[in-house]
Amino acid sequence: MTFLIFQFSRVNPFAVKQFRLSHALLLCMLVFGTAAQTFGQNATIVGTVTDPSGSVIANVKITITHAETSLARTFATNEAGQYVAVDLPVGHYNIKAEASGFKVAEQKGLVLQVGDRTRVDFQMSLGAASETVTVEANAVRVQADSGEVSNLITGQQLAQLAVNGRGIYQLAALAPGASSQINPSAPNTPVGGDAGVEFNGMRQNHNIYLLDGGEDDDRGGAGGMSIAPSLDAIAEFRALTSNYSADYGLSSGGTMTMVLKSGTTQLHGSAWEFVRNDALDARNFFNPPPQKVAELRQNVFGFNVAGPVTFGKLYNPNRTKTFFFYNMEWRRYVNGGLTNQTVPDPASYGGDFSTNSTVINVPTSAQVTPSVLFANCPGGAAPAGVVQGSPFPGNKIPSCMIAPNATALLSAGIFPKSNALDANGRPTFIGGNNSPTNLKEEIARIDHNFTSKFSVFGHYVAEQVTQNYGISQWSGANVPTVGDTFGNPSYSGVIHATYTISPTLLNETAFNYNGNRINILPFAGSGLASLALPTGYVSANSRLFTGPNNLSRIPNIDLNGGINSHFEISSWPWRNKADDYQIRDDISLTKGAHQLKFGASWAIYKKVQDLFGTTQGSFNFDGTFTTPAGLKSKPGNDLADFLLGTAKSYSELAVQDKGFWNNVSWAAYVQDNWRVNRRLTLNLGLRWDGVPHTYEANNRMGNFYPSLYDPAKRAIMLPDGTVSPLSPGLGTSPNPILAGVQLYLNGIGIPGQNGVPQGLVNNHWAAFGPRLGFAYDVSGNAKTVVRGGFGIMYERIQGNDMYDAGPNIPFSLGVTNNSVTLADPGILLATGAAASRPINPADLTGLAVDNYKLPASYQYSVGVQHSLNAKSVLSVSYVGNQNRHQNDRSQYNLPDPSALPALIGGAQYTLAPGLTYPGFHAIRLTANEANSHYNAFQVDLNSQVGRDLQLRAYYTLSRTIDPTTAGNGGGDLGNVSNPYAGWRHDVGPGGYDRTHNVAFNFIYDIPVFRSSQSRLVKTALGGWQVSGIVTMSSGLPINIGLSGNQSGNGLPAAANRPNLTGSVAYPHTVAQWFDSTAFTAPAVGAFGTLGHNALRGPGRDNWNMSLFKSFVFSEARGSRLEFRAESFNTWNHTQFHDVSTNLGDSKFGQVTSAFEPRIFQLGMKIVF
Repeated sequence: MTFLIFQFSRVNPFAVKQFRLSHALLLCMLVFGTAAQTFGQNATIVGTVTDPSGSVIANVKITITHAETSLARTFATNEAGQYVAVDLPVGHYNIKAEASGFKVAEQKGLVLQVGDRTRVDFQMSLGAASETVTVEANAVRVQADSGEVSNLITGQQLAQLAVNGRGIYQLAALAPGASSQINPSAPNTPVGGDAGVEFNGMRQNHNIYLLDGGEDDDRGGAGGMSIAPSLDAIAEFRALTSNYSADYGLSSGGTMTMVLKSGTTQLHGSAWEFVRNDALDARNFFNPPPQKVAELRQNVFGFNVAGPVTFGKLYNPNRTKTFFFYNMEWRRYVNGGLTNQTVPDPASYGGDFSTNSTVINVPTSAQVTPSVLFANCPGGAAPAGVVQGSPFPGNKIPSCMIAPNATALLSAGIFPKSNALDANGRPTFIGGNNSPTNLKEEIARIDHNFTSKFSVFGHYVAEQVTQNYGISQWSGANVPTVGDTFGNPSYSGVIHATYTISPTLLNETAFNYNGNRINILPFAGSGLASLALPTGYVSANSRLFTGPNNLSRIPNIDLNGGINSHFEISSWPWRNKADDYQIRDDISLTKGAHQLKFGASWAIYKKVQDLFGTTQGSFNFDGTFTTPAGLKSKPGNDLADFLLGTAKSYSELAVQDKGFWNNVSWAAYVQDNWRVNRRLTLNLGLRWDGVPHTYEANNRMGNFYPSLYDPAKRAIMLPDGTVSPLSPGLGTSPNPILAGVQLYLNGIGIPGQNGVPQGLVNNHWAAFGPRLGFAYDVSGNAKTVVRGGFGIMYERIQGNDMYDAGPNIPFSLGVTNNSVTLADPGILLATGAAASRPINPADLTGLAVDNYKLPASYQYSVGVQHSLNAKSVLSVSYVGNQNRHQNDRSQYNLPDPSALPALIGGAQYTLAPGLTYPGFHAIRLTANEANSHYNAFQVDLNSQVGRDLQLRAYYTLSRTIDPTTAGNGGGDLGNVSNPYAGWRHDVGPGGYDRTHNVAFNFIYDIPVFRSSQSRLVKTALGGWQVSGIVTMSSGLPINIGLSGNQSGNGLPAAANRPNLTGSVAYPHTVAQWFDSTAFTAPAVGAFGTLGHNALRGPGRDNWNMSLFKSFVFSEARGSRLEFRAESFNTWNHTQFHDVSTNLGDSKFGQVTSAFEPRIFQLGMKIVF
């Protein structure tokens, strides 16, 4: 077997060297590993043994045998007649009870699944020990020993369900209380993948993923996995969603515990390939002829082999000592996404807007001084007929007024040419947006039993992912002229040791490593030759700072006043390195009726990451300067502003520095599962989480502290909105790139100085979380059980809160200038003047010291489980939670509201009256002060109907209230309707709230011809199976915003919403999903009255089906050939997705995209 494993490593072109290093790492962990962050990967059996009269029997010998490995473990009942067997690997078991004077009692066919806590009681009969009374275990059982709320996906479901994309996220969404925002055919990839699943109203980044008990989590904040294991490598997994025991922590959302397959006493394996091709697919609703069907290619292929490590009589002759499992998979995807985006009309590139219904106004002299507006016109004078403040004659901009840089960028092709018209006749680009992905994954697991009391297992996983995004990811880009390549190697290593000290005392120790790298490189997309500044672009003064502009990149160009096209290279190129080391120790002790478990853990997370920020600069054009006089609430034309070179704002990061972040955490817990009597079990636990804040290893962090701001050093502002060189509170940066650059530092704190802690804010150590659960067997026969519980779960604070503060002064500097020219963002449009080296007010993002606490979730549930028969269990539950200190951001530097109209007209923000902290631009601090709550009625049916049909069905009626718009990350007060009122003014449906959610899955063995006496008929027509996954759900909330200038847009990072002028009708047509005339823009300087997430988008009705046939070669050996034909969106229902939601957009109220049409997939698998 060793030879076989190394043979497999030779065919891996990814990293033979890394694989050898992995063996060395695994050996070191075996020798030196002492503790582990591994939990939940195994199962527990509890039970009570009684005599015919019901009296308990002590000292009964309990033998539990794992059928796959023949490993037998023995236990004994205590004085209360109880026994507990913990840390049992998943699989099939036989349990035998033996006592003098009684017949042997045995239960066969018990299936233990990940995280199970299963009760197996025996009532022994008087008689000779040579006699045996055997019963078969029920296929489906009620949970009579725990109040935990969870959902299991079995190995059979993993193998036989039609899983679109063949990824865990799709299966995780098949749980009561789950709300999915996943792209149905998203590739099965880890970091950066589509992980949009929320459980019981908790945000996506509150989930945690465990692989063999070790953390498999991307800590950046997106709530996804670091390793996306092959479905063919997973034995099964369980999603814990509420009231789980105290040994689970670091998460208040879903806890997904995945278990890798392992070897058995028999050599076995399989090889597979799954193929998709758009030639078999239906056409997307928004991709009509004659356009080409969006390209879709998928090849997922691999193999695995498992068995005992044996060398005949020399080693492991009984095949019970050492086992191996090895899995190799390649995934190759080409997902031809569809872009449906309004783009500038090429006829307007030369300034001709004569066919445009919007009046194009000449900027007023107060907005743009003539020396700037007419700089390139003969004599610097206005062309004939052009009068500032009046419409352009014929709605045409004279050529001398068009900015050379705008012409150069448009000629280079930063925006795609239109190839279609939308429902309102506006130029639109519709086309493919291919995103090819290549992934290679290698998994190895070793299990070794030193004795029946001491066992060890370990795994090593290596993934290499390369993805090309046709539209730049993690940015505001929405056109396929700029994309990026995303490289992501990820690794996982776990070693877990179990030692049975006595029949009532067991110790588990383990070590876990989880790491990944991210490398993002931008590339020029469709129609654009290069990302470098094009010929004709005047770059002499095109940036504020002289730091490096990697690749000499084109600045971001955002058209935000009707067209809403965004060309953004963003922060790329960009790199990230993350390493997570965790150790843990757990002890299980049975004492009378108490099954105690207690343990502790320690972890350190190290991250090296480039800062996010655009050193190439970012221009925003929204129609401010071509808006007709007196109509500020009706934007002009964003393209016209761009052609004139009159930018509403310009932002730039001086230095794209690198941060070295560390996070150290501790935890300790105690759990008591107390069998009060034969009907009542209490689950009593207490957990402490020590989660101090992340810190930068070199203290290269700055944060704003109101307590450090000295009013006596109030900034002296110049008329151009910059800080005077004579102002108090000035200093310089310790960063050599910013040497000599003066900064206004009043209120800025650095770790280790002026009492500022290393993590910028004080740590909160009193994170004690009680866990209380109960299970009450109503009738005493495990037929009907009332279950419930309460727990406080603390959420580890996402890393992005700290990483986003990296660009702050004094080590870096991000600035925003309002009303500047495209040629020189340091020149103000209103005056044409600029300081030779202005002291720019900084934009700040950081942590609010007064409110920055650990997010906490108060979770509770109560329900009834009833066994309908030996193969069916129905669960009905109420599940709810109240969540405090949820992630959000507040704006700390607001002007007097009376200043808003002037700001909309182009006045400098930093000169606005009433600013709390003059000398700064935006100050946005994460406060962790938002609240949310969730209430739900959940129904779960788990049934095996006859011998042929397995059915799992769920229904959830729920309501999530959360001020955040989306489930990934925190709510952002840039999205509230009134920043002066704070997040409480925007409490409404969470962005992932679905009122109704129905899901069911089934596996049906078609019995026809299965038992035919004709071998030919049986082979050809028998052995067919059909399976399916069906989801039906209400639409997600829609948040209506405004396009162009209005009250909120006068504030940094704030967006206003409109007024509602009555009730909203829903025509539910493509051209008008909702009545777009029911909204009006509020008065200039006022805030809209429409509530948060007030409308609803399209719902879902999706069927995925699989038909497969097995050709059996040998029933005795289990070898077979399996052919599969699968379809996703089987009935080809058009399922609309995105709706344009900004009042003022050309597509406002229109449906702009749909989920995939019917997609076919063919697969073949060989099993031996």
